Amino acid sequence: MPDTKRKVLVTYATWAGSTAGIAERIAEVLSRNGFAAVAQRARDVRDTSGYDAVVLGTAVHAGKLHPDALKFAGRNAADLKSKPFAAFVVCLAMTATDEKGRAQATAYLEPLRRKVKPVCEGRFAGAYDPQKAGFVERQIMKMVKAAPGDFRKWDEIEAWAASVSPLLGNRPATSG
Repeated sequence: MPDTKRKVLVTYATWAGSTAGIAERIAEVLSRNGFAAVAQRARDVRDTSGYDAVVLGTAVHAGKLHPDALKFAGRNAADLKSKPFAAFVVCLAMTATDEKGRAQATAYLEPLRRKVKPVCEGRFAGAYDPQKAGFVERQIMKMVKAAPGDFRKWDEIEAWAASVSPLLGNRPATSG
């Protein structure tokens, strides 16, 4: 009997691994919710046609989305428009508890929205480890007085992954 679980790609673009960890957790939650979900780095994905739905996560650096996320979206735009597509952004702006930080994180996704409109968007705080950052990034983080730490809220990440499940089509795919 063929596998009838819907295949979901959770792909990500990361600089220091924080976004990868979030993508992996989202794939785990989707798998628990009945999907055949895998997490894979965006730069390593050439074709999305073998998936029933796609989730793309991207880190933000100096106010810009990771270039691998934008390249992935551009390369696969036609296919992504034909299936459920969700996106999430990982940035330190989400460590702020005010609406300004949330609005800033939401605005970061605009270049992606111009390529493919997601059915759902997530915004998560990331982690900053100076040991994993390059010299320029460390200098920028010093200037903006960013504190090191892991600010990911796993309960919020898991809740978002569970909430996006119905939008990705949580019913078995039809076998051909």
